[in-house]
Amino acid sequence: MVTGGSRGIGKTIALDLARRGANIAFNFLRSYDAAAQTEKEIKKLGVDCLRVKAHVGNPEKIKDLFSQIAKTYGQLDILVNNAASGVQRNAMDLDPKHWDWTMSVNARGPWLCSIESARLMKNGGSIINISSLGSHRVLPYYFSVGTSKAALEAMTKYLAVELAPLNIRVNAVSGGYVETDAFDSFPNREDMVAATKTTITTRSLNPQDLANAVAFLCTDESEMIRGHVLVVDGGVTLIG
Repeated sequence: MVTGGSRGIGKTIALDLARRGANIAFNFLRSYDAAAQTEKEIKKLGVDCLRVKAHVGNPEKIKDLFSQIAKTYGQLDILVNNAASGVQRNAMDLDPKHWDWTMSVNARGPWLCSIESARLMKNGGSIINISSLGSHRVLPYYFSVGTSKAALEAMTKYLAVELAPLNIRVNAVSGGYVETDAFDSFPNREDMVAATKTTITTRSLNPQDLANAVAFLCTDESEMIRGHVLVVDGGVTLIG
């Protein structure tokens, strides 16, 4: 299950797991055409796909989503909490409703999705939360999203301990600057795009780099990695 799997990084993760042989469930909210296209691409890879319209900021919709997964597959092995939202404003310009919206999608949603997933992980499993550098670096116009991602990383550690008796591993992948259509909501979009070019490697970071890290955390080779935030940023945090 990949939340927000119809576009961007979520889509890349869903397709990568499908290429590795996993049946895929993903949710979408507004992008019906993009979701239909993603479903088509996944099925072309020879695996099954369940596409569900569901808002992860709504607890009842989350229950409905996982009820459909249970009816379709009977169990779940992997959850990727990728869906995210937020209002790109500084703290002084943010309204309480913006805060509540961001936290409901980026923090409460992953918590509830993780609990619903744990009930379906009959043979254990892996939960991976997608975070960002804004969880610990102060970025412009990132107040609500950055604090929600910090909450997500704290949640990763708590759930890693609480779900360990169920043989469920919980980790996070913190991505560096990857250009997606989410950049369109930033007032400083051009600065964000320029930041994607900054790494200590010979190329920019891309969504597949994050998908590779997610896939690794789903394998048996990562069994003893618990409650870890794996930073995939091309080394940008080493230089500034």
